[in-house]
Amino acid sequence: MDRIIRCALIGFGGMGRVYARMIHTGLIPGLALIGVCCRNEAGQALLRRDFAGVHIYTDTDDMASRSSEFDAVLIATPHTSHVAIGMQMASLGKHILMDKPAGISAGEVEALVRYCEDHGLSFAMMFNNRCLSAFRGAKAFLDSGALGTLHRAVWVCNSWYRTPAYHRSAPWRSSWIGECGGLMTNQNPHYLDIWNWFFGLPQKLYAAMEFGRYNDFTVDDAVDIQFFYENGFHGTMVSATGEAPGVNRLEIWGSKGKLTVEEGRILSFDENEVSTEEFALTNQEIFSPLPHRVRQLPLEADDVPYQQVLAAFARHLLDGSPLIADGWDGLRQVQLANAAYVSGWEERRVTLPVDNGRYLDGLSRCQRAEAGE
Repeated sequence: MDRIIRCALIGFGGMGRVYARMIHTGLIPGLALIGVCCRNEAGQALLRRDFAGVHIYTDTDDMASRSSEFDAVLIATPHTSHVAIGMQMASLGKHILMDKPAGISAGEVEALVRYCEDHGLSFAMMFNNRCLSAFRGAKAFLDSGALGTLHRAVWVCNSWYRTPAYHRSAPWRSSWIGECGGLMTNQNPHYLDIWNWFFGLPQKLYAAMEFGRYNDFTVDDAVDIQFFYENGFHGTMVSATGEAPGVNRLEIWGSKGKLTVEEGRILSFDENEVSTEEFALTNQEIFSPLPHRVRQLPLEADDVPYQQVLAAFARHLLDGSPLIADGWDGLRQVQLANAAYVSGWEERRVTLPVDNGRYLDGLSRCQRAEAGE
């Protein structure tokens, strides 16, 4: 490959180190790890030992003073810093790949997305679950119309079991002040993105949200969300971080049958012999069941999803190939999360998108209460 995208990584924590090794070891065609922004001495020592030739930046201001060294950034810092760092890098003319979520409030994320678009900069999201074969297969199946008119979807995704050791693993985790939320901010963004990818943003939602149900904290760790669409489609998502054994099972009903995605790896179609509309018109028996048969759909082998997102980012910058997910996808995910929080706080159905000030006011109240004010 003639051209190489020079990438700088911002954040050298758990996932940051995973990304650094993928790029540095040559697993991502067209992408080279030029530098890493790491503020702590232990991380810098590891970089000097294991990442020969990679520049070390002590902070983002140090990066800004040496911005000629890189073309794009991969941001893998705590959630609350995403937009500020993204805007700083965008102001330097750098393309962005952002770990989830794109930010905390939809208002700040939209400002960053629009800035990048207005200045000709690419903004990609690390929504790697889109690369899992069962989700890819389900998306193609839905887009083909093979499920007919969509009626309902139910997603139980409570396979996020976390113990107190996890919640205490970093001072910012699982708090309103440090993380600006819990389950909906940390674990669920991936599945909220898949929901939007499959069905689009709902017009309204209602979130029955529980705060500290399974843990000694005040952020959310369980939620039941109802999604309402103007065309009559209705969805439900059930999620928690305190239940085990968990399950990850999405069932989608349409007029031609039911599509099921299990654990992101298995895709099956329970197909009606005729559509529900046709059967309703032709059947004359009052208790006659609609014949159906189930079969597992073939799937392509899974590659490493993170590598797919990184490779797509490099190809996009090199030849304009499509991104796996872009900044607008990141915005829609945050809009959905913000709406769920507002609904949970106010205990009522809300219309999307919710007013950004309404969300920020609720977040501020939670932060003040957590601080004992």
